[in-house]
Amino acid sequence: MRSLLRSLTRWQTTRLFAMALLCLHCGSTVEDGASGGGNTAGEGGGSTAGEGGGSTAGEGGGATGGGGGSTGEGGASTGEGGGGGCRPPDSPAVFEIGTGVTCFERIEDGATLPVMAGPQGGYHVWLAVGCSDCGATVRLRYSVKDPATGDLFESAVPQEGMIALGPGEFPQAAGLPAILPGGAWDPGAVLAEGTHVILAAEARDDDGSTKHTAQVEVVLGATEAWGPPCSDDLETCGAPGGAPCCAG
Repeated sequence: MRSLLRSLTRWQTTRLFAMALLCLHCGSTVEDGASGGGNTAGEGGGSTAGEGGGSTAGEGGGATGGGGGSTGEGGASTGEGGGGGCRPPDSPAVFEIGTGVTCFERIEDGATLPVMAGPQGGYHVWLAVGCSDCGATVRLRYSVKDPATGDLFESAVPQEGMIALGPGEFPQAAGLPAILPGGAWDPGAVLAEGTHVILAAEARDDDGSTKHTAQVEVVLGATEAWGPPCSDDLETCGAPGGAPCCAG
């Protein structure tokens, strides 16, 4: 029972924080070699960094520092069993990139992922990571790259922050929005359906050195509208700390 209450509390806190992030629409970038500071990465570019702090992000997402859970546009889900009771993949590697909103889902090169259109006008695909030797948190840097060059797309930005990993056989975090280039403010840079992209992630040690790297090439699928989760429970929805009420 205590484990269940802790998981529910953690889920609720993460979702509330993620919904608050939807109000942000500042431009940001993440500086290379960030050390000890938090980076703020938004939908559309620029950056802020504070000492000893964690990272936050706007519609593009990012992570909370100081041992907190990772949140993006939809928030990462962590909990008992390695991410809200999520099962590990078969024979997991020490460090893996996957997809998924609440649980890690393994993907192979060439897989098609749906593109999420956020309410602020940006686009992303869901990224998840698992790391068996990173501990309870990992400093993660992740991004979307151009397979033709191996570098970031011209208007893309990497994200970096301390990500909380759920306990379990395969500690993991899901619901990390990997920001795609372009948006309502730059429609010419929006990638078309069928475009190949590389999802890349790097686990870093406290000194900024690389601990693990992984990448997978995926194909962008159809675009889907994304919005914050809602509830049909009229007794609890819309209350402080609760999900908004669903329309209808």
